Amino acid sequence: YYEQDSIPWTTPIVPYTHATTSAVEPLGESKSDWAFHCLYTKALQERAIARGVKQYTDRHGKQIDLDTIYEEFTFNQDYTETDDKKLWAKALEMSDNVGDLTWDELEEKGFHRYEDLGTGYMNVGSATDVNPDETITANTWHTEKKRPWPTLTRRMQFYIDHEYYMELGEELPVHKDQPKIGGDYPLQMTSGHTRWSIHSAWRDEENLLRLQRGEPVAYVSLGDARARNIKDGDYIRVYNDMDDFQVHAKLASSVRPGQLIVYHAWEPYQFKDHKSQQAITPSPINPIQLAGGYTHLQPRMAVGTPGSSDRGTRVEMEKA
Repeated sequence: YYEQDSIPWTTPIVPYTHATTSAVEPLGESKSDWAFHCLYTKALQERAIARGVKQYTDRHGKQIDLDTIYEEFTFNQDYTETDDKKLWAKALEMSDNVGDLTWDELEEKGFHRYEDLGTGYMNVGSATDVNPDETITANTWHTEKKRPWPTLTRRMQFYIDHEYYMELGEELPVHKDQPKIGGDYPLQMTSGHTRWSIHSAWRDEENLLRLQRGEPVAYVSLGDARARNIKDGDYIRVYNDMDDFQVHAKLASSVRPGQLIVYHAWEPYQFKDHKSQQAITPSPINPIQLAGGYTHLQPRMAVGTPGSSDRGTRVEMEKA
């Protein structure tokens, strides 16, 4: 993202849109995201024409025209692989929550505060007005303007009589102990956000690695380590019915007995044999995450979609 001009992904988490502008030329044959997809569809179209394959049916039963896929993707070549900035200018022109902002203005300033929620389903759920220099507070349309809530009852709703919820005893918020995912083992491996990277970005950056131990660690409680003759810095093997991985132990008095913490974003190549904590995480979903057709329960991308969970994977550990 330092090699291309773009508008990064946007969410209602932040009140600004940002411009990413290229700081260096792409390395080797690297391409921007837009250029890559343009060139990919161009090659696909050329190959389809050469082979006489005009269409295929996708998994939804829709007919896709392969012999014109590049034309369709690039809007009849109005926005080709060399038109990144032109594309972002058009995107801003079509956006309804940034006013009259142009790409040149965004590129120059770097950021712009949203002026409205827009019509994207991720944003409109915040249900509030966006006013200059005011904190954005979600759901004021419902609490102050008294608009009905987007639920089946049109009120704030905690009771859900959907058949999936009823069958699983979750029609009201309820505590359930963690299932023994991974097998019947005494420790529960949990995770959390690392302090030394943004997800996996900069996870192997030299200066950030100097602020920590510099390689993957598992935080272990003092009692659990003592019972297994594990000392701070020991190389340990963590395992369950799925698989195993090896990591350095970091003893910490803040870790509760029966818990083992591996913070997220360590990459597999940073572990022995390229096996990280992901190797032993089965990540089942809760079946109620498949429920739909209940007004506000409409699973879609990034909102209500089934999400795997690594919270409480059962494990055991020993000296490697």
